[in-house]
Amino acid sequence: MLKLIIADDERVIRETISRLIDWESIGVEVVGLCKNGIEAYNMILDESPDIVMTDIRMPGLTGLELVREISQSDQRIQFIILSGYEDFEYAREAMKYGIRHYLLKPCNEEKIKESILKAGEDCREARRRLAEKEQQSLMTKTIRQDIVYHLLMDGISLKHEKDDGLKKRLAELEEFYGQYADFYQHPCRLYYVYFLEQQYLEKLLGRLRQNEDKSQKQNIFYGVYVKNTLLLFCYEALDTGGLKAECGEASDSVTVEESAYSTLLELLEAVLVRIRRYDTIYAIHNFKPISILNNQNILPHIQNIYLQLEKSKGDDAGKLCAELRLMAEGATQADFLKMLGSSICIHLPTIVACSSVEVAELMKEINQSEDIEQLRIMTADIISRIENELCLTGQEYGVLVDKVMAYVEEHLSDKNLTLKKIAEQHLYMNVDYVSRQFRRITGIKFSQYLSDQRVKRAKELLMDAGTGKIQYVAEQVGCGNNPQYFSQIFKKSVGVTPGKWASQMQNK
Repeated sequence: MLKLIIADDERVIRETISRLIDWESIGVEVVGLCKNGIEAYNMILDESPDIVMTDIRMPGLTGLELVREISQSDQRIQFIILSGYEDFEYAREAMKYGIRHYLLKPCNEEKIKESILKAGEDCREARRRLAEKEQQSLMTKTIRQDIVYHLLMDGISLKHEKDDGLKKRLAELEEFYGQYADFYQHPCRLYYVYFLEQQYLEKLLGRLRQNEDKSQKQNIFYGVYVKNTLLLFCYEALDTGGLKAECGEASDSVTVEESAYSTLLELLEAVLVRIRRYDTIYAIHNFKPISILNNQNILPHIQNIYLQLEKSKGDDAGKLCAELRLMAEGATQADFLKMLGSSICIHLPTIVACSSVEVAELMKEINQSEDIEQLRIMTADIISRIENELCLTGQEYGVLVDKVMAYVEEHLSDKNLTLKKIAEQHLYMNVDYVSRQFRRITGIKFSQYLSDQRVKRAKELLMDAGTGKIQYVAEQVGCGNNPQYFSQIFKKSVGVTPGKWASQMQNK
């Protein structure tokens, strides 16, 4: 789903647009309606929308000022400008910032829908370009290689759920794993390789790995093997003839069938429904078959520990870590330790705010090791890291939020400071996930917290600078290029303008 914000100071216009179209049918979710530019600016910080439809003239910040402010920090948001005939020169100015979509008031349903669809195409193209860039990153490839394996383990641990329950729980898993993998934006392919006896499985996987190593674009991202059937998942279509030829080299009895799915989540739901009934399931991990159903009794327990660790501190966290440590110490198989260690790694960002780069590096070390004692030590070290961080005193909000707050404090003068920038460039995490966690833990949106911190710092500076240096204070709190915005957020919080507040303080 693409996220849309509609900003217009005329209530009837913004509400009419929000009700005019069946947004869900075109893959769009309206996440907010804003009555002025300031409100739109703050909501963009909180929601990280894909598309913003904004009036060109609004109080607080005009649509043009809004475009200029946001374009400095996020080039991927697509803006649709709403304006009247007399505002055409403003709209022409907006085009300098790369705005391609323009609607002249009054506009009908067809024109609005057409502009949204075009903006949506631009969003998806921007995402595709970004995804291709990320694919070139070794760390990104490493972590995506592992993610489906762990999601399958989580899904298989739900094997007693009815189909409706499975769909609900898969949606819950997607909320967590969505920070690592694309569940909604790209269609997927599923290839069934039938009549492949287990004795030929590793031979075929070896040939597929050789082809993968030779290919500049790594396509197959995962697979599952159950009872003489291999299932291969990939985003891009494979050369079916070539795949059949490779299968024929491994065993001449195999056949290949292809299915298409609109999303990864839809594909995984179909796969899990089919494979849950088997007694033995192998996940193809790093082109090696690893049994994951043998651990079915312990998988739900491990998942429950992760859920509790997200909410625990002190002695409670220590007891949960002790359970994980006992599992690692008692393990007799390297495969189980790899599963446990990499599974803990994947959940680290929700527990101790570990970046995705760190996760990828840890998982790479684990997956490359075959020594059981070395794996045991690595897993124990990761558990100790969790224990040390969760048992520290003095953390009011937890590691993730503390890191966000510390970054804000250090970079408050940055006029382009956004949660998206903090999440992607500092924490290396998904901005939607960080936003949800920040609001859940603190009880306020990030934009509100940022405004509060700017006002707090401004008061400290105004006490020394007085009324004559309002512009200087605005610059120091990240609003130097927009003193009007600074004045608005200060007055909204304090009740008077910065200048008047400074005068009152000096006269006391």
